[in-house]
Amino acid sequence: MKTSTNSNSEAADSLRWTVVTTALVVILGCIAIYHSTMGLRVVSTEEGRRLAIQQAPRIVPAATLDTPAAPLLAEVLRSDGRVTVVSFIYASCNSVCLALGSEFQRMQAQIARLGLQDQVRLMSISFDPRDTATQLAVYAKRQQANGKTWQISGIASAAGRKAVLDAFGVVVLPAPLGEFVHNTAFHIVDANGRLVKIDDFDQPDQALADAVAIYHAGRL
Repeated sequence: MKTSTNSNSEAADSLRWTVVTTALVVILGCIAIYHSTMGLRVVSTEEGRRLAIQQAPRIVPAATLDTPAAPLLAEVLRSDGRVTVVSFIYASCNSVCLALGSEFQRMQAQIARLGLQDQVRLMSISFDPRDTATQLAVYAKRQQANGKTWQISGIASAAGRKAVLDAFGVVVLPAPLGEFVHNTAFHIVDANGRLVKIDDFDQPDQALADAVAIYHAGRL
């Protein structure tokens, strides 16, 4: 009887230990998921990037733009009190960049129609080191960018490109035939040169509305 009792006790202890261990594993797993999803608020890296920007806006780095005047990107973004909607492109792109260009054309027209030229501007930044200032000028002409409302430029150095892409959380991967794969969105930079919000690239109206709201919030 003692042997049977001891066996039952050992089995019960083993079961309790298994339950406790399993519970700890589940709890630790839940904690890991909670932190990796920012409190269960995101389900993807892209959503995490956008939430992180909203929680902690980022200062845009002082990378030199590849234009004759060679201004610093950060200074351009802080130069005249306007809010800037930024997209990332490369001139030879035949896919999503074309869609972004079309949306920026429409946004440029909306800005003019609504008289928002002193509040909002657009900027397309090329991450492709093959895009020279001359090539981007041709690209800008093809996109009908008017220069005052919509500026298109590259970054002068590899280090500058990396700093800007890192600050915006843009990931660029090489693809076959000289193409690139990259995450695409409208990045909204306030008049102080801080990246404060990211909108989906298929929501240009929302991006423009957010830019106007951020402009007016900064005037309070």
